[in-house]
Parts: sequence; structure tokens; C-alpha cells
Amino acid sequence: MRLRPLRGIVAAHPVTAFFVLAYAFSWLGWAPVILGADGPTRTVSFVVGSFGPAVAGAVITWLDGESVRAWARQIVRWRVAPRWYVAALVLPLLVVGLASVGLALLGTDVDLSLLSERLPAVAGSYVTVAFVGGGNEEPGWRGFALPRLQERYAPVPATLLLGVVWAFWHLPLLAAGPDVAYSFLWVAEQGPRIALSVLNIVGFAVLLTWLYNGTESVLLALLLHAGINTANSTLVPIPIESITGESFMTVLVTVDVAVWIVAVLLVGITRGTLGYDADDSPSRP
Repeated sequence: MRLRPLRGIVAAHPVTAFFVLAYAFSWLGWAPVILGADGPTRTVSFVVGSFGPAVAGAVITWLDGESVRAWARQIVRWRVAPRWYVAALVLPLLVVGLASVGLALLGTDVDLSLLSERLPAVAGSYVTVAFVGGGNEEPGWRGFALPRLQERYAPVPATLLLGVVWAFWHLPLLAAGPDVAYSFLWVAEQGPRIALSVLNIVGFAVLLTWLYNGTESVLLALLLHAGINTANSTLVPIPIESITGESFMTVLVTVDVAVWIVAVLLVGITRGTLGYDADDSPSRP
């Protein structure tokens, strides 16, 4: 009985309720990171907060009276055409490859030999990112929010809206300190980094929408998300200290340009549908 008013609110505004809960869970979970905690406390805080979208997806699905089991089934939906696995693996490499060409054209010293040194670490990084460093967000963003947004809006506007919400969800981490990837430190002083980071995430949202629409699989979105984060952090062929230091803005600009080249191509090739077909799409999970 006590849940009835809450269920009514969720039924009327499920996506808004999801966004509010995802933000609240994650930002509270990240409080120790924001306050400057170190060591295990910082790590645990980061991991716990990163599950906000997934927790919100499960809770709002339940409050909305829908099947949590059906929602969760997307996470292990692996029976898709092999080409989609190839796409999930190749798209991050394509973006980083284009960005590397851009860095070279801008005069940055690109050293491809660095990649052979980093390859042993790539697999471990990929698995970690998939489970606790980004991929674990996908049951919420793509598994819950995207299908509902596409029922109301065309795929491109739905993706742009989700991408912006997803981007600003990262705000506490981005402002937490220089050791956080893609950090912009103090918001008032780092406007360009904020804008570039938002563009980066929204661009990748386009790629994720296309992959999810083609497979209806959170698992494939998870793999692409893991590939994106891993490639950005380990496969840009310049010294790691340059990626996070003096060349940070240059790298971010070139990655932004690269991801938007791919995103615009996908929008053009699919004529704006990004693989979404309202007539063929099944009922929401």
C-alpha cells in the first residue's frame, strides 16, 4: 500500500524516475571520491557508485510493474549475428585509429611501437572495465532508458538526450581530481573540457544506440562500452603521461572528431534510424 503513490509516479514518468534514481545512487556512492578519500575507500566508492544506472534500471522496472527478469535477460543475450561482435570490437579501434591519424596531422609524436608494449595489459583492462569500469552501466542506459526514449522520440533525438544525461552523470568524477580519466578539475575554470567531454560521450552514445538497436542486447552494448574505455586509455599511441597530461586536450579533441565522424556516418547510412524499427521492435523488456 505504501508503494502505491510511488508506483503511480514511476508509471507516469518512468524515464525521469530512472534518471533521478541513477544520479542519486551514484552521486551518493561517489561521495568519498568527491571528498578526497584515498586507497581502498576510494576504489570501493568508485565501484559502488558506478552501478547506479543498473540499480535504477532494476528498481524502476519493478516499481513500474514490469518484469525484472525480462529486463535482466538482455544482459546475457549473446545469441546475435557474429557481425555484431565484430562491430563491438572494431568500432573502438576505428575511432582510436582515426584519432591517431589526427594526432599525427597535428604534429604530435605518434609512436605505434608503444602499442605492442601495452597489448598484454589490454585484456585485463577490458575485463575490468566491462564489469566495474563502464560496462556495468549499460543495463541502465541502454537496457532501460534507451528503449523507452525511442518510443517517444526518434532515435537520434532520443540518443542525444540520453547522451547528455549520461555525460553529466559523470560530473562528480570528472570534477574529483586530476587522477580521474577525463577529469576537468574545477567546473568554473574548465569549460572547454566539460564541453569536449560531453561531446565525446554523446558521440559514443550514437554508436551504442546503433549496436543496441541492431541486437537488443545489453551484453553487446557492454562489450562496446568496455572497448571504448579500454581503447581510449591504452591504445592511443602516445605516452600515457602525455594522454593524461600535456596532450590531454589535443587527444580529447581528436577523439571527439573521430567519434563524430563515425557517428555521422552511422546516422547517414541508417537514414537516421540507427537501426531502430518501431514496427519490428518487441515490447519493452
